[in-house]
Amino acid sequence: MRFLTLFAALCFATMQASAQAETPRISGSVTDGQGKGLASATVSLLNSKDSSLTKLAVSNESGAFELVSIKPGNYLVSVSLIGYQKYVSAKFSYTGNEYRLPAIGLQASAGKINEVTVSARKPFIENKIDKTIINVEASPTNAGASAMEILEKSPGVSVSNEGNISLRGKAGVIVMLDGKPTYMSATDLANLLRNMPAAELDVVEIMTNPSSRFDASGNSGIINIKTKKGRNNGFNGNFTLGATASLFKPEDALYVIPKSQNSFNFNYKHNKLNFFGSYLPNFFRGRQNLSLQRNFYDNMGNPNGSSELLTRFRFGNFNQTLRLGLDYQANKKNVFGVVISGFSFEGRPTPYTSSTIKDNNGNILSQLISNTKNISSFRNFTGNLNWKHSFDSTGRELTADLDYVTYNNTSDLTLTTDAFNGSGNQIGSTILLKGHLPSLINIWSLKSDYVQPFKNGRLEAGVKSSIVTNDNEVQYTRQLPDKSWIPDNRSNHFIYKENINAAYINLNKQIGKWSLQGGLRIENTIAEGKQVSNDSTFKRNFTNLFPTAFVSYAFDKKNQLTLSYGRRITRPNYQDLNPFTFFLDSLTYRVGNPYLLPQFTHNVELSYAYQSRFIVTLNVNSTNNVISQILRQNSVDKITYNTSENVARFSNVGISITAPVRFNAWWSANFFTNIFNNHYKGIYNTEPLDVSYTSFAVNISNSFVLNKKTGWNGEISGFYRHKNVDQLTVFDPVTFLTLGVQKQVLQGKGSLRFNIRDPFAWQQFKGQVRYSDVDVRPHAKPDARSVTLTFSYRFGKNTPGSQPRRRNNGAQEEQGRVGQGN
Repeated sequence: MRFLTLFAALCFATMQASAQAETPRISGSVTDGQGKGLASATVSLLNSKDSSLTKLAVSNESGAFELVSIKPGNYLVSVSLIGYQKYVSAKFSYTGNEYRLPAIGLQASAGKINEVTVSARKPFIENKIDKTIINVEASPTNAGASAMEILEKSPGVSVSNEGNISLRGKAGVIVMLDGKPTYMSATDLANLLRNMPAAELDVVEIMTNPSSRFDASGNSGIINIKTKKGRNNGFNGNFTLGATASLFKPEDALYVIPKSQNSFNFNYKHNKLNFFGSYLPNFFRGRQNLSLQRNFYDNMGNPNGSSELLTRFRFGNFNQTLRLGLDYQANKKNVFGVVISGFSFEGRPTPYTSSTIKDNNGNILSQLISNTKNISSFRNFTGNLNWKHSFDSTGRELTADLDYVTYNNTSDLTLTTDAFNGSGNQIGSTILLKGHLPSLINIWSLKSDYVQPFKNGRLEAGVKSSIVTNDNEVQYTRQLPDKSWIPDNRSNHFIYKENINAAYINLNKQIGKWSLQGGLRIENTIAEGKQVSNDSTFKRNFTNLFPTAFVSYAFDKKNQLTLSYGRRITRPNYQDLNPFTFFLDSLTYRVGNPYLLPQFTHNVELSYAYQSRFIVTLNVNSTNNVISQILRQNSVDKITYNTSENVARFSNVGISITAPVRFNAWWSANFFTNIFNNHYKGIYNTEPLDVSYTSFAVNISNSFVLNKKTGWNGEISGFYRHKNVDQLTVFDPVTFLTLGVQKQVLQGKGSLRFNIRDPFAWQQFKGQVRYSDVDVRPHAKPDARSVTLTFSYRFGKNTPGSQPRRRNNGAQEEQGRVGQGN
């Protein structure tokens, strides 16, 4: 209630203050031929003597615009909007008082009176000086793909087999959906992105060095996935139907695995109201094989046997996502909005695992066969109240967001294990372990941002507060030989509470050819973790400063050099803090670590841009107390488990090149390469740890206009990642290829897309983990090879209209910490 009261008071106070401080201005409205207001029209105030530009404004949702801080004089007004003829007014005199222009009516472009069709295609990749933008729909090969697969082919982004995401060779990426953090574990986030269809996505923004306006979390940057929003007046939308068949061939047989990804999006805009929503039902089946070859050593470092583990994963789920939102323009200065969304996931993963223990001569000593039946249920609800107050048309505005996010995840598993000796005879009776693992996360977040433009610059400032409660429990029971069940001592109950309070200020200024920007963010973290089972508690309270700085010099209109610096923090994921045991089999499991500390990173980047398209970037960063997944093992009992620890200092040095190339009118390409060195140095079990590797990655995307008249387009894209080190694992090279074609149908309102992903089954994950007494060689083979056919159709009015404002809630950093970036 305190959040809600503060939110309402902030809105009311600002509306009252602005009502008392009206400024003389030139105002007017832009309408179409029927007198309806047109949004997003560019209004230019021109000096009548030489037509030089004096001031710019953009019409709002009702077509209204304002020009403020204008000196008395003689002017012209020019208005332009895609799909309409340009308008230029007669000369008029402005004396410095309130001045109202007559309504400006725009005429539709000749030949397109009833409907305007914009035929120009956006490029798949757009390079900006501060970020890279991926236009998802521009690529035919994205048909039937998932959000995770879109990230895999994005320049500079790499995704491991477990779903961990790295950017330019660095882990610790914060992934946001429409500006919202996800608050999921690494596993849950990977499942969400793998089940989110590309048809739901609009663009993906990749920022390697964000300003102080963004949360300081994420040592390698931010990836913001923006979903589709309605853009036009009236009722409009689109739907997509898709079917995929994955071809999975392990050693024994060929499996054809069905999948289906579908989406429905709509938007209704009328006068002051804008109602939008989407529904995504998806059916998913999958397979994957994972093998782990382990070597064991005694205390003297001599070989002490080995083990071979093979896990065959079979999984299937049905998930649904529903999102509804409403914007209400109370008046020309105030817009209120509400967005609610929910995600439902029902899955039944059933891994089968065999673990074989051998002596130094390769003779089998024992074998374990484990079968796991798992019933998983995942629920999410997100609610957002947002408000935007525009003081004038110069861009001075105040925004506020109140968010509530909850995740409810339950897993019920039964682990069955049979033990055999070297001769294949069963040892003892079957071991049965049952687990009930409920998890509940509740998040409240309130933030407010203020923007004040001034001559050749802008001031930004804001505050944010968030409260997170994470309640996790594991209830294990095991079966005795007499078939009775008793509690297992690995049961646990962990409650984590956290409050983060932040404030920032950011200032940018243009001085001739120089562009300067500086910012400072302060964040206070108060955290408490409690293990209920043994009544142990830890508390933390720390405050940190996070400065950012950007300096850019434009040699001329084509050449620009930019130097940037930022300090960032990566707090432990909530899942990593849980001191629970999660089983793969009886000898392989994962354990959380409640004593993890945050890691801090210094990022420095130097970028050169030619025509804002060809970009070369040199980056250097250093991270202390890096959080890394590590393996620990008992070589005597041949037991291995995974956990997270602050084990090392991490440094990354790299150079990247981005180059869009147009060979001719029908063939264009985007090229990205990154050469980098990752170096981990620290202590493991009192022994020095030093893992380093220099590597490179290449992304290439080719787009073809096969037949412009009939609407045929094609694409060939792929990536190659050389041998590299990430999270102390040295990964072997990975190659990926995808082919696709697209055909426009139904007068451009529909499209058919067909693509083939990984036709040669190149996408496999191999590597080695080698430090101290740990020597493991993993090999994962997913069902990446697939064929997909989709049909998409756009319906409703297609006349030019407004694009609703982006709705980015305030819970940006907290959602990202439920687990991505491990």
